[in-house]
Amino acid sequence: MDGYTIGLTIGILIGIAIGISIGIPIGRKQKPWSELTEKEKKYKKIIIGVGVIILLIGFIVNLWLFINW
Repeated sequence: MDGYTIGLTIGILIGIAIGISIGIPIGRKQKPWSELTEKEKKYKKIIIGVGVIILLIGFIVNLWLFINW
């Protein structure tokens, strides 16, 4: 295996580990959607939207780097 494949695999594993370690503590403190106030719902929607935008930017950058490698 070349360095790119090893780096990609390690990066994916590190990302999964960080996501799980952050997601579990945050997930335990969350209230059900029906119990949130309108302000909290708006805040959650903004956070989800920003997360999706960051994910799309990361995907596009990764594709660009892969094509121009």
